[in-house]
Amino acid sequence: MKKRTAVKAKIKNKIRKEMKLLRALIKPLFLKYRSRIIMKKLFSLPEFKKAKKVMFYVSFNNEVVTHTMIKKALKMKKEIYVPITNFKRKHLSINRIRVFPGSLERSKFGMLEPRKEHRELYNGKLDIIVVPGVGFDRAGNRIGYGGGFYDRLLKRMKAIKIGLAFDFQVFDRLPIEKNDEKLDMVITDKRAFKLF
Repeated sequence: MKKRTAVKAKIKNKIRKEMKLLRALIKPLFLKYRSRIIMKKLFSLPEFKKAKKVMFYVSFNNEVVTHTMIKKALKMKKEIYVPITNFKRKHLSINRIRVFPGSLERSKFGMLEPRKEHRELYNGKLDIIVVPGVGFDRAGNRIGYGGGFYDRLLKRMKAIKIGLAFDFQVFDRLPIEKNDEKLDMVITDKRAFKLF
């Protein structure tokens, strides 16, 4: 069992490394254009249209860009939430934002997070959580950055969980471990997998 877990961890780390390298090669125009295609697909979902409380990740390092999505969702009068990362506790706190990007600043790790004076922590119900990742598969499995932050968050939340990815990040099958949380949907620039 330990040997199998070690093999899975090794494969996952290899995928992380390859996907990060591929993402680093993305040209800004591709990033912007493909992210807009993904945004249109997300915003056209009946579940998204109906949703009142949506949590987005704040994109960085050539992830599918969520900045325009957050601005547009705020204009639609949805309640928007973003994570605050506690690296020591390996925990994501949920924070409501009312202005974007003005209420955020770069953390020491380079991610945009709410400024202290704009923090509005939230522990209630969400309708949708938009999830980042480095790799996804057709069954709704994902590989994150290796800290388990989102797996722990998704485990405690009952919202619809949607992963956003560029199509090259989708695999037929990923190695899965017991703590990995499945998504309900994966949207790419070319297709979508709805699993509920």
